[in-house]
Amino acid sequence: MSEPNTLDHVRRVLDRNKAHILATYRAVGVGIGQATSPGIAYVITVYLQSSTDLPQEPVTVDGVPLRFTVTGPVRPLHPGEVSG
Repeated sequence: MSEPNTLDHVRRVLDRNKAHILATYRAVGVGIGQATSPGIAYVITVYLQSSTDLPQEPVTVDGVPLRFTVTGPVRPLHPGEVSG
């Protein structure tokens, strides 16, 4: 079994739990980011539309911390469209 702070482990956890995370937190997206806490290399970043969806307590999935970021609504860019 891989160590919980390796990128491969975090990828597998995200793959197994992506649909659940998206539904549970009404997230507009998820990804993997580098952690800022000592002893933890990676986190699953959960992008939220609204701060009302932020959990009150820290959350982990299979030992991997979730980091929540409020982005507001997310929409795809159309070909030729520039962000910003």
